[in-house]
Amino acid sequence: MDTPSEALPEPEPDTVTRLLAAAASQLYLQPDVRSTVTAVVQQGVEIVGGDAASATLLRPRGEREVVAGTSSRAEEADAIQFDLDEGPSLTALIEQAPVLVEDTTTEPRWPRWRAAVAEIGYRSLLALPLDLGPHYSGAIVVFWELPEQPADRNVAVARLLMRHAAIAITDARRSSTLREAIDARYEIGLAQGILMERYGLDAAQSFEVLRRYSRDNNVKLSRVAANVVRTRSLPDAHGSGE
Repeated sequence: MDTPSEALPEPEPDTVTRLLAAAASQLYLQPDVRSTVTAVVQQGVEIVGGDAASATLLRPRGEREVVAGTSSRAEEADAIQFDLDEGPSLTALIEQAPVLVEDTTTEPRWPRWRAAVAEIGYRSLLALPLDLGPHYSGAIVVFWELPEQPADRNVAVARLLMRHAAIAITDARRSSTLREAIDARYEIGLAQGILMERYGLDAAQSFEVLRRYSRDNNVKLSRVAANVVRTRSLPDAHGSGE
């Protein structure tokens, strides 16, 4: 269960500084994007002071890429926004600014989402956008079980945490993309070697076989290469390069 926020004393300013420094270090130790986002939402509770937190990352076309929360209730309350296409995270993303809700039972905005979240048990919250560059977007929500909990101090601390979070998530995605590219290039090289040995092709011909099969069958080149490595053959690939 989530711990009520009134049971958690607010940290002193110097404590917040230490927590943020430790949070930044911890975020950069995460191995991938999902682990980084999970660490961010945990820090949202520990540093900002909420009862629970959840984050959603969106791909360029708006599809949900990662959803991570400190509890299943938090994830549900967050996900409902995107299912209903209304809620504070969506507003925060559009306005690129924090959004406070003092009481979900009386909040006039987003009536369908508001009712669902009040039923889940969260009465106040703070939603913040993540600055992830021009191609990706995301938002984090910190929830409280009592009304009128977020204050100016919570917003200020959350803004600082979001700066660290955005940099860490962007770096994790860049590292992940680089690792995937290196792995794909390695597998393509293995597939070329298999085709060269099996069909008597040279390097250029073997790559052209992979490329043409990828294009003609609308399959990613990396997947074609992985299949060749797994099966040691390519359907319809012959010594002539067809």
